[in-house]
Amino acid sequence: MVQLDPGESRLQPVGYVENAAAGPGEIPYQGLPSVLVLLPEFAGLTRGLEPGYIWVLTWLNRAARRTESSPTRGSFASRTPHRPNPVAITAARLHQIEPCRLLVDALDICSGTPLLDVKPYVREFDTIFGPADPAWRRADLVQDRLARLVRTIERFCGPLTGELALAARLALAVDRDLDRAANSPDLVWDCRCALGVAAGIQAVAGAPLGAARFCLGPDLGELRATDGCREVSYSLRQVTAGTEAILAAAEEELFGRNVLGSEPPRG
Repeated sequence: MVQLDPGESRLQPVGYVENAAAGPGEIPYQGLPSVLVLLPEFAGLTRGLEPGYIWVLTWLNRAARRTESSPTRGSFASRTPHRPNPVAITAARLHQIEPCRLLVDALDICSGTPLLDVKPYVREFDTIFGPADPAWRRADLVQDRLARLVRTIERFCGPLTGELALAARLALAVDRDLDRAANSPDLVWDCRCALGVAAGIQAVAGAPLGAARFCLGPDLGELRATDGCREVSYSLRQVTAGTEAILAAAEEELFGRNVLGSEPPRG
């Protein structure tokens, strides 16, 4: 049995989270802009920190300290806040550094949550691009799926552009038309479209160039995806709208659609 010295096992918060979410039920699906407020005695520990990505570790003090289990998944196979030790870890974009305040893009943590630690994100050690997320990560609501796709694309490609927004809408259409999460390892993508769109598709697919499930061809304004049994193709239209307009537009304004093989119910 592991023995911990009582002094060594105590957690010492270094600050707290500050944002507009008063409780867990007010946190939007994609998180919200937040401030990491540091206690004065830890202000010097930000020396050398630069805007970019950081790991944020917090203690979910309002979560039940228990385990969850189902026939297919336990607490260690999920991101549930209900855990033996309710520690949360989030990769966040650090926008601004002020004395005792770190401004980040989005945290799915409510205001007042104790901050345990901040660590720099180091691409050499922390990036694993190839593996796809578990299939159960597919969100139930369409708008939540789109938000997750957009977040994935922004994390891989940077700030959203019109072409990247179009990639998110295409990936969402494939998710529905083939009834597969866009990051499923059994999907094969044939991108014959603008490089910006292809980059967004590559991000959600989690497939590096040269992988058998990601093909990049000349720009013919087309995208195809197959799961081995069915194939769906899209003919991209000329779109000049901004990113928000693309995310909200009707599909017919963005691309034409053709599904080969048995088609699941649309939803």
